Amino acid sequence: QTACTEYGAALTICQALGSGGGSSGTNDESKTIEDLELRDFFTSRAQHVIQPVLRYCQYELQEGGIMTEEEILNLMKSSQQDTETELQNQLVTSKLASIQEQKLQNEALGGSMSTIHFRSNDVPVDNKNVRVALLKIANFDKELQNCGKNSKKKEQLFLQLLTAYDDAISLVSEDLKEYQNMKRGPAVNTKRFECCNLLGFVSFEKLKLCMKRNEDMVNDLREEDCRIMKKNVGGRKKVDKASNGGSGGEDENSEAKRVEEIAHLYDALLQDARSVSNLPGGGDVNRFINAEDGASAADNAGSMMEEEKLEDEFLLEANANVLRLRALRCYYVARLYASSTLEKYVEASKLFEQALTLSVEAAEEIGACQDMDGGEEYMESMEALEKEIKGAKFRAEACAYLARSGGGSTTKSSSSSKSSGGGGGGVVAGRSLLSRLDDFDSGGKTFHLVDVPPHLEPIPCKPTFFDIALNHVGEFPMEELQMFVDEYSKEKQEQQRSGGILGWFRRG
Repeated sequence: QTACTEYGAALTICQALGSGGGSSGTNDESKTIEDLELRDFFTSRAQHVIQPVLRYCQYELQEGGIMTEEEILNLMKSSQQDTETELQNQLVTSKLASIQEQKLQNEALGGSMSTIHFRSNDVPVDNKNVRVALLKIANFDKELQNCGKNSKKKEQLFLQLLTAYDDAISLVSEDLKEYQNMKRGPAVNTKRFECCNLLGFVSFEKLKLCMKRNEDMVNDLREEDCRIMKKNVGGRKKVDKASNGGSGGEDENSEAKRVEEIAHLYDALLQDARSVSNLPGGGDVNRFINAEDGASAADNAGSMMEEEKLEDEFLLEANANVLRLRALRCYYVARLYASSTLEKYVEASKLFEQALTLSVEAAEEIGACQDMDGGEEYMESMEALEKEIKGAKFRAEACAYLARSGGGSTTKSSSSSKSSGGGGGGVVAGRSLLSRLDDFDSGGKTFHLVDVPPHLEPIPCKPTFFDIALNHVGEFPMEELQMFVDEYSKEKQEQQRSGGILGWFRRG
């Protein structure tokens, strides 16, 4: 039955293609001959290949008692109607695409996208195909901004926009390659300068799109990370859950994976940001022409020195963005080192220090940029990052000190302190804060305030007065007490021997 339905759909499609209903109607003789050959091919394929197989399937269905002749006819009619409807939808879609393409062609001929502005240069776009590609990019970008939160449609439009950027880059690269193969001269060098700037513009827009997408993803992960961190700080897990093997290890692993994912995203963002700073374009067209014409070495050196003195706003913004992303990546790598899965607090402290230095430099560079997109937001994020780094650095240093003194975690630090015999005597897991008021001991990972019910402790029996100092005595000196008892028992035995009537004779 399935084979019969599919062969019926194939027969309908081949008959539609053989009838020539979708021919373009062009006057080109070569294309007309090619269309006639294709129509004959699909007609013969429908009559001599598909139709006999379809009749065989219908015969098998009728002979096997699976379907009657009337049911088979109804099945073929419904299959034919569905296929014709699908073909009509595809034909409408192709006509809409051709109309849109024609509209873009007319806009390109009318002068739309004839000039772009990139790195203080107004670059003309002479190639009509490049103008059409830029108009497609503008249309896809507008649809992407207006699609809302429909993730499936947004993903589809994003991929179409990337494809449009790749097509535009390919067209501009072909033009640039053609001008590079020409003999150098003022006119050719001007065209090469325009193509370099146009290539830099399209590549920059594509990188900016990818960076915006990755930045949105990493911002969502950072918000989730902040929410989980605040939740963990606001309400600590109870000791019973942790000691009974609750979800402590799973939460630590998930935290490390989340921080690692954020660090990987910042790796990708950092690569794109460095690519932005290395894009072609910019500068002055006259310097470019003089350099390409082979001016003297002294003139080239002088022009290079003057060019170094000029501040390019594009490069300043690109370098500031690179520093910002480096600071964020360094911060999350340091957090990964300071996590409970690694516990490399010394390395984490150094990385936090480096991240703090980078964040300060990034804030200074962002402040030096005049018209940077999102500059104020970046400044506020760097200020907030500095506060986070300082707090994380202090925690890492405290954890490093506890690990050195034997007051680290219950697993790694306690075993290392026992093996090395150092420091603060290790950690007794589960000790309450009340029982270690005067001890330099973190209590391990599963700390709590008091024991409910309290543990039994030795206390002085029937004290004659309240001795406050005695409350701080943890262990009694049993050896000294035993020596005092032994001495007292020997003196008593000697006194018993010297007593009585014959005691004077026993002294000798």
